Amino acid sequence: MQTLLQPVVRVKMSSDVHERLAELRIPYPPGPKRQRRAAMVRERGVFFLHIPKNAGTSITRALYGMDVGHETVRYFQHRMPDLLRFPSFAILRDPVQRFLSACRYARTGGGETRQVARGFRAHYMGLRDLDDALDLVAQARRTYEIDHIFRPQTWYLTDRDGHIAVDRLFMLDDMKGIQDFVAGYTPVAIRQMNGTVNKGELPRPDQIERIRQIYRADYDLIARIRH
Repeated sequence: MQTLLQPVVRVKMSSDVHERLAELRIPYPPGPKRQRRAAMVRERGVFFLHIPKNAGTSITRALYGMDVGHETVRYFQHRMPDLLRFPSFAILRDPVQRFLSACRYARTGGGETRQVARGFRAHYMGLRDLDDALDLVAQARRTYEIDHIFRPQTWYLTDRDGHIAVDRLFMLDDMKGIQDFVAGYTPVAIRQMNGTVNKGELPRPDQIERIRQIYRADYDLIARIRH
């Protein structure tokens, strides 16, 4: 059903069907996996919003014992608002490091445990370099035209009015703070998972500036939480 609905709601990933229909306020019930995730959030008593390329897979497995998708906080406000009554948190990452990780992931078609969505995979594996990837993101007219790995971090965190709608934000380099926080909700240790090998071309100064322009809102948010 979701595959059939993709062209109707103008998205390229089945997971975005849920997101887009929630955005349009069109009823569409969560599937069994989303229901299991919701049950685990209620059991653990904490809501983790998984922003892609920010070590979220290892955290969701430690907290919930399962992989979860990359829904926005707006999706949960529409479909499962009770989950946001629990303490909520998310992890932010330096946008340059995140973009480099996303590029490596895109050009290889995915990592050890996850793959680039079918609607994007062939195109992304044909990206030649960082400039190609930057052009891809800069030319996207809608967020839904790019895979989760390239979407701004703030896109996941903001409500319909543009306000951050999770209680607590950690930077990825604050692993001790993250581990201490998660340990309050589960005895399972966080393991490193779904990592892409830290190799590849280094960005030129002009490429770094393009990343800063594209992800300006992410930089603004990170600056706020660092001070």
